[in-house]
Amino acid sequence: MARPPRRTLSGCVATCSKGGTFNMITDIAALAADPSPLARTITVDGVELGVRALLPQDEGALVAFLAGLSGTSRRFWHGDTAHEVAAADWIEAIGRYDKLRLVAVDGTGLAGVVDLSLSLPAGHEITRYAEHGIQLDPERTARFGPCVAGRWQGRGLADALIPPAWDAIRLLGRDVVVLFGGVHENNERARRFYRRHGFVEVGALDMWRRL
Repeated sequence: MARPPRRTLSGCVATCSKGGTFNMITDIAALAADPSPLARTITVDGVELGVRALLPQDEGALVAFLAGLSGTSRRFWHGDTAHEVAAADWIEAIGRYDKLRLVAVDGTGLAGVVDLSLSLPAGHEITRYAEHGIQLDPERTARFGPCVAGRWQGRGLADALIPPAWDAIRLLGRDVVVLFGGVHENNERARRFYRRHGFVEVGALDMWRRL
């Protein structure tokens, strides 16, 4: 399958350097059993943080992370679901379904989360992209959504989480990344962030890029 052409429409796609298909459940389960290939160390604002897969023992820290998000971020990440329920759901999903979540850990808990989804539900990204002539291949596409704790806002953590996220996507054999849920056209700060990392706007909601 040819990579999508560069266009200015309505969707956010990033294309990684390696192609290929894979068994989603098998590979996610394998990484849950041995998450070491995902482990990285990054330095942000003079502080060393570990980046790794979300683990079952992170449930308490995940509750605290979700509770500390702004109202807008909470609505996007887990809607009206209680923090404890959302965290339990995320932990229960480790190694199952379509999800892989990376976390950044500092000395006080979870500093950030990267949500990677390997499914494209009907009526969402596939439909939006198709409306603009881009046919997403579900076997090559991952959805990407980063979130940073308030204490790390504006310090460069979101930027530092991009390379580990791309490494994980490559590891899973995907070569197209769409921004999870898109980004609001009035959220210029977020749009600048994605443009800085090579994303190209695709209409009012989404963006895309090649790695």
